[in-house]
Amino acid sequence: MPGSNYNNRQRRLISLPLRISLGLVLATILPLVITLFVIEWRTQPILSDQANKAMQSDAQTRVQLIDTYFKERVLDAKTITQVPTVQQYLLTPPTDPTYADQTKHTIFALAAGMYRDPNYTTWQLYDRQGKLRLAYPTTQKPALHGNILVPQRYQDTVFTNQTIISTVYYNPDQQKATVDIYSPVAALTPEGKPTNTLIGFIRVTLDLDYIWGIVKGDTQNGKNSYAFILNEDGVRIADTEQNRIFKAVQDLPSDVQQQVSDEQRYGPNGIPVKKDATLAQHLKDTKSPVSYQTQPAEQNESYQIVQANVGNVPWKYYVLSPLSTVNAVAQQQLEVTLLVALIMSGLVAIIGLVAGRSLTRPILQAVNALRDSSDALNSLASRQRDASTEQMWVVESSQIGLQSVQYYTEAINSAAAQLAAVGKNLGQNINQLDRQKLLQAVEHVQNGAKYIENAAQYQNESNKKLATALKVTNQVTEQLASGATSATDAAAQLEEVVDQLRAVVG
Repeated sequence: MPGSNYNNRQRRLISLPLRISLGLVLATILPLVITLFVIEWRTQPILSDQANKAMQSDAQTRVQLIDTYFKERVLDAKTITQVPTVQQYLLTPPTDPTYADQTKHTIFALAAGMYRDPNYTTWQLYDRQGKLRLAYPTTQKPALHGNILVPQRYQDTVFTNQTIISTVYYNPDQQKATVDIYSPVAALTPEGKPTNTLIGFIRVTLDLDYIWGIVKGDTQNGKNSYAFILNEDGVRIADTEQNRIFKAVQDLPSDVQQQVSDEQRYGPNGIPVKKDATLAQHLKDTKSPVSYQTQPAEQNESYQIVQANVGNVPWKYYVLSPLSTVNAVAQQQLEVTLLVALIMSGLVAIIGLVAGRSLTRPILQAVNALRDSSDALNSLASRQRDASTEQMWVVESSQIGLQSVQYYTEAINSAAAQLAAVGKNLGQNINQLDRQKLLQAVEHVQNGAKYIENAAQYQNESNKKLATALKVTNQVTEQLASGATSATDAAAQLEEVVDQLRAVVG
């Protein structure tokens, strides 16, 4: 049935306002989705490169701070070695009457160096044989490296007229890391100029608190970023987190292990090893800075790593940031774009619904009007169908009546003919009958026959008129039936138009 099909289609289709809203949402979201893909495809490498450059800049800045700091400390040591009092003190034997006075002035010189930086712990003066002659502060004993003050390799190097910085030493009890700065002391000419003759050297012990402060403060490369320093042996001598320091990323060579043990470089228990193959491999890189990605041994996610060489010491400075943090800017842009997409989708959906309802309201009104017209046509067609049925019945009844009238008409004509024949016979035999009576009877028969004949004639005329009326009525009835059929077809077409409009509107 049409109504049933219409209801089924109505349940299956989505309303036009909703479809307009969905279309607007799609038209809004599609460019945003394309934008998201472009951001992910184009900007991700750019942002990652920018983050990597920022990390490289940070590493270079920290390295420069460390280089500048060590240059100043080396310059402090060299400056004190050129103080005439120091040279005179080393050249004066303890038995000389001026020795005590020179000792006091030399202590002043060492104290002057001591006040150059709060991280100095002791200034020590050694003679040509490597024997300690003087130390400041006088109340503090210089630190031993194992059983000796100065390892032989440093003594040999300093007497080649080089100023050097030692490896890092760590005291687990005090949780302090130090380095020693060795600078040769040369004899002076009478004019006060240094010669090539070395008469001793200075050893300056320096805490690494300033270096540790630089590393601990290096956390500005995003969430969970950090930094550390590896020395020439792959030992972590500084770290943002204190609990990660003084662990080696690789097994130490046997000769280095022997030196670490002899000098108790990291305390009596040696140093633990937490291997990291990637870091150990890149220790050999001479290029600076170097960038790569790996998962550090102490972490559970991948990191972007920038490695830079420290100039005055054989150290490597590392800046690390999780890849999730490196990509955080792109991720943030992605999240902001998604949020904008959701907000825009909601607004466009609401606008689409309102606009769709406004657009479809006239169509809905037209649909309702067409449905009313369709109902009226259906009602008219039904009435015409009933009228045509009744008219057909009337026509059939009239035809039957006409047949009866025609039959009686023929009977009257037959009776009239018989009466005429009787009258004629009576007229012929009138001499045999009472004349007066017979004449009257004959007259009456003749008059009756005439009357019947006239009535039959009138009946014939009426029959003709009835036949004509029946013919016209039959034509009208056929037209009514045809009109009813046309009205039914028109109503069906209107019903189909209504269904189509309803399918458009929803």
